[in-house]
Amino acid sequence: MVRRPVSCIAFPATAPPFPEALGVAERIEAGVFRATFGESADDLRSYYSDHRPQTQIVLAHDDGWAGMMRLGLPGPRMSLSLEDAVAPPFDATPEADLADDGPAVLLDVLTAAVRSRFRNRRLFERMLGVAARVADEHGCTHVVGMVDRRVLTYLRHRRLPLTLHSDLHHYYGSPATGFCSVGTAALRHWLAEGA
Repeated sequence: MVRRPVSCIAFPATAPPFPEALGVAERIEAGVFRATFGESADDLRSYYSDHRPQTQIVLAHDDGWAGMMRLGLPGPRMSLSLEDAVAPPFDATPEADLADDGPAVLLDVLTAAVRSRFRNRRLFERMLGVAARVADEHGCTHVVGMVDRRVLTYLRHRRLPLTLHSDLHHYYGSPATGFCSVGTAALRHWLAEGA
């Protein structure tokens, strides 16, 4: 049996490509996090509403809608994930840490929700590839994300040249979570090597 490749689309949260696109993303995210956070699609819609003009959504299709990623673009509001990064317990300063690399224009990967949790690495990497493309399109030099120990171990094992900006802490029921970044060009190169 030939396995079809994962297909991904990226779109502004203010201009979904089909009427149910945002609903699909919210249901995937809520479904993955409901057990831990008690989230519903309505909760997420309200939580992210003020940041919607700076948000792009990635949806992955793999024999059905299988994953989503929420991308925070540069803009007038600090993204929700970076708001969390600079606050306790993380006290991280990714923008300041990256300032020596030139203008630290960040694409913040707020959430990666994958059906079957993190077992589907092929799907996860496909969405990272779309995130890198969006970063390029918006002139972003770095991608910043919140990762748990499981994902961090995987990325280090695969030798992604990332920088960890905080210690690992419990975060709303997610154990051992921290903030890391990778240069957009380095991410593209890493993904190409693994293709």
